[in-house]
Amino acid sequence: MKIAVISGASSGIGRSFAKELDLYGLDEIWLIARNSEKLEEISKTLSTKAVTLPLDLEKEDSFDTLCKLYEAEKPSISYLVCSAGVGYSGTFESLTPDKIQAMINLNCTALTLLTSISLPYLENGSKVIEIASGAGFLPQPYFSVYASSKSYVISFSRALRAEIRKRGINVTAVCPGPVDTNFFSSLENVKEYKKKFLISPDKVAKHALKSAKKGKAISSPSLSMKLVHLVSKIVPTSLILKFYKQ
Repeated sequence: MKIAVISGASSGIGRSFAKELDLYGLDEIWLIARNSEKLEEISKTLSTKAVTLPLDLEKEDSFDTLCKLYEAEKPSISYLVCSAGVGYSGTFESLTPDKIQAMINLNCTALTLLTSISLPYLENGSKVIEIASGAGFLPQPYFSVYASSKSYVISFSRALRAEIRKRGINVTAVCPGPVDTNFFSSLENVKEYKKKFLISPDKVAKHALKSAKKGKAISSPSLSMKLVHLVSKIVPTSLILKFYKQ
């Protein structure tokens, strides 16, 4: 049984991945998110059989539940998409401990654990898609924890890719800029110029799947983020931060 597993599937980029992977001829698509009603709603729009898993990946017992399901079904995971994430903007001093912990738990810990428990069910040709962000290319004042968490995702993805490439499995870190989702619209004090670079979650998902098929390590679906990635490689970080404006 060939399946796709998508976390954060109830909205935004995760939902777009479900729509795209519905065209891939898989046996099942497993949808993971906290909101059971939204998962059921999405499942009804798919032609592929959908398994809805209303799990909170900030809670350890969610991984126990998923592990037991893996053991019972023994699926072959063709696509693993780790899309669940959360972000808060503002000065570091203004962030509450709960918000800081949520970003680390979901963006880093949950993504890593989901990848870990899924690895035994990946086979030659499988694709792992980790949703990072263009924010992960450089430190970002007023977005410090979120950007750092996404930097972790990029580093983790590239290291894992090197480790499991011999198994014929590719790992791609997806690094978009601002995406037109509820996540972006809920951020506080977002500068107007960033809104000019908004792209759709559908474009992010399509570009990521194409990048994964080509065996790429990084998927940057917009020219602006490609340029940011390039600048991060050639310009000293200290110089960029010196001129940084929120």
